[in-house]
Amino acid sequence: MILKGLSFYATFKLPILTPHEVSSPEAEAITSVLHAYGAALKSRNVEDVVNLYTSNGVIMPPHFTAAVGTASLRESYTRIFSSVQLVITFSIEEIIVMSPDWAFARTTAEGTKTMLATQASEEHANQELFIMKKEDGEWKIARYAFSTMKPLVQDGVRRS
Repeated sequence: MILKGLSFYATFKLPILTPHEVSSPEAEAITSVLHAYGAALKSRNVEDVVNLYTSNGVIMPPHFTAAVGTASLRESYTRIFSSVQLVITFSIEEIIVMSPDWAFARTTAEGTKTMLATQASEEHANQELFIMKKEDGEWKIARYAFSTMKPLVQDGVRRS
């Protein structure tokens, strides 16, 4: 595989941890990070969220450009927390540890999203992918992307 002029050749054995096998110390550590992320969202604490990311962490929300690095993450979560209140429950669907330093988790988040400007609430249902990286011996969020699980057409309105 060629990526930005570099060649990578590798053979991987990927230990797959299904939802029923999330019991390894690595998976438990990743689970703790994901629960901390959920708690930080609930409390709308920007610094708590940002501290869960790697130093070059990225969030890729739908309809926005990616926020890359600590300063951009701080701006992004400040914007998010100033505009919405989330009351959600995270479910971890799977955790796959790819190497001693890389893993990913597939999750869902369901609940209610309230727009603070209008106090209008709506159902919230996302599917999410967290790419995790060990940084200084601790699992952190390296990349986070999500998309809605709501129907494309809802109440006669086509959603993007």
